[in-house]
Amino acid sequence: MQVRCPTFDIAGAVPHWGDNPAACNVINGGAIIPAPVERYLIKLLRLAKKELDPVADATLLDDIAIFNKQEGQHYKFHNEYMEMVAAKGYPQIREYEAAFEADLTEFLATKGLEWNLGYGEGFESSGPAMAEGWLDGHVAELCDDRGSEIMRLWTWHLAEEFEHRTVVHDVMQRICGPERAFELRRTVGVWARSHYGGHAGKAATYLFCVDRASMSDAERETSEAAEMAAWLGLGAMAGDSLSWIEDPGYDPANVAAPAGYERILAAYS
Repeated sequence: MQVRCPTFDIAGAVPHWGDNPAACNVINGGAIIPAPVERYLIKLLRLAKKELDPVADATLLDDIAIFNKQEGQHYKFHNEYMEMVAAKGYPQIREYEAAFEADLTEFLATKGLEWNLGYGEGFESSGPAMAEGWLDGHVAELCDDRGSEIMRLWTWHLAEEFEHRTVVHDVMQRICGPERAFELRRTVGVWARSHYGGHAGKAATYLFCVDRASMSDAERETSEAAEMAAWLGLGAMAGDSLSWIEDPGYDPANVAAPAGYERILAAYS
């Protein structure tokens, strides 16, 4: 793993950055998740470090340091992304982001370390599950993207998510032990996906409501059909991969890299 410092002209982008506005709205709804959850993960792994041995866990501690620096880069750009969406027609989007972050803050304050590691792994394991769709161009095709800065941001981000896919998993295995880690993945981790997915869905609904406010009945019907197609298309790209964490032997280190993975990372190394 390594820390990369790319540049993106996010302020110059537009909310419908691809030619399929419905798919862009669905993804923009999901874009409320990264900045809050990455700040949460940085705090979580700082807590976890206190439970690790400086000598025996030296390699894992080094991985945590790089992981946190990568996540710091990610949330910086995703904050700019949300600022752009808010400034260019969707001012309430940040309220949906703040509501999600408030939940994460409460989790850190009221739940134990193990529970929060389970939540963190529920999120982190979605990276390798969705990486092929993003890194091999399927999501860009769904969005009818023409090389936008927002797609460049997402592909770089997902490539680094794939690169550091083992860190939260390995920390949880080390602190909780394999059996407890599996139980946390199967319960808290699965629930986490429905939790942050629910917040993303509400944000996407808001985006569509703004767009449809000025539409005719026929335009609204077309928009609703396009939205359904976008949700189904994104879901199909993950396939059965989101169920990986329910396998006792799940190890993200064994997940095969998408074809576009090394090429994308090389562009920013």
